[in-house]
Amino acid sequence: MKFTAVLFRQHIGWHFKKHWHLQGKRRIIDTNAVKTLKQRGIPVYEPKDILGKKELPLITEVPDYIPQLPKLDESHPDWHNRVCYTYKDDNVLLEGLNQAKVIIKTVELQEGLPDKLLIGNSSVEIDRKVKRIILNSHLFDAEQQMLPKRKDPERPAWNFPRDYGVTDRRVNKLLVTKLLQLIEMISDSKTVRQRNVLHNLQFWYPFEKAGDLIQLQLRGDSLLTTSTPLSPVTTEITDEVELPDIFPVTHTVTLNTENIYKLQNIYPINQLISRSHPHTVFIHYNPTEVKNIYEEEVTDTQILGRSLMKTFAVAATYAKQTFGDSVDILPRPVTVQCVHTDGRLFHFGILQLNTLNLDNDSTKNVWYQTSRIPLFTSCQYKLGKPTLEGYNNEVIRYLCAFYNNS
Repeated sequence: MKFTAVLFRQHIGWHFKKHWHLQGKRRIIDTNAVKTLKQRGIPVYEPKDILGKKELPLITEVPDYIPQLPKLDESHPDWHNRVCYTYKDDNVLLEGLNQAKVIIKTVELQEGLPDKLLIGNSSVEIDRKVKRIILNSHLFDAEQQMLPKRKDPERPAWNFPRDYGVTDRRVNKLLVTKLLQLIEMISDSKTVRQRNVLHNLQFWYPFEKAGDLIQLQLRGDSLLTTSTPLSPVTTEITDEVELPDIFPVTHTVTLNTENIYKLQNIYPINQLISRSHPHTVFIHYNPTEVKNIYEEEVTDTQILGRSLMKTFAVAATYAKQTFGDSVDILPRPVTVQCVHTDGRLFHFGILQLNTLNLDNDSTKNVWYQTSRIPLFTSCQYKLGKPTLEGYNNEVIRYLCAFYNNS
């Protein structure tokens, strides 16, 4: 059998070379464009006259490739000789809630939340949806990150295998966002139109306390705002109510001491926005970020104190923006609600801000709170099956009451 050439087959390389060979023999056609332009007085330039080399000026001093950061000493532009005590997101107070009450002059008039707060019941359908939200936030999310190392106090040298899964920060964000979406679906449309949700807001509030300069620099992980301010909770006189005694500890213990700082009052929402009034601040607790400076476990009272300090920062910055920088006793109280969670335990609180004068013993601020309420007992894989145990519908009932409060 005789082999012959394959017909009707294209060879791209051959065609390209042939095309290049033919195009390389093309001649430049004189279009008389240069002659016509010169007749009309339009100047014509050679390419080398425009694209020629230009001499660059010589650089006598070579600048640093990486700009030098200012030194953290007296030469820093924000250096102050007076020490400023700061409280930030990773801080906890040594005496917890009692120390927070002393710092911001706040008292509790009763245990639990105010009686005027109406707490309803949850249906079977709502409980089913909340359980689904818990599983989606803790187990079913697609994020796979290296989780913090597990520790066994009885075997401190034992190295556990590294765990991968959903981080605490994402669990908190997903859980709060989805619970708020569920509450919006079951709430009255008129109420929902008056609400707005903002995330990752910064609140800075500087103030004087017993001759010490203190500044709160805190983050509101989520803030529920409303078109009308919350109404005051109580009209009871607080002049005679005593503050906790934390002697021999001072109110500035475990606060950061800084000489490099800027004093700023920051409420991040402009008054021109229709829904600018704070309603409920949602605070996330992440044990890998929030730590005790003495390397001890963070206690419940320290977490409750963190709730109070963050709620005060939101209320105080809003009061300064609304009533002016020179306000002392507020013309009308500012009420802000608080929800503090680590993904399983929820803490609910309500602050009524009456005064920003934190030195004298006259009018005090009022704080209402619950204990830490578990949303569930356990949410994990057991024998390869996602399992939720010990669900408590008390949390969703409190969340609905907070959302619909006005």
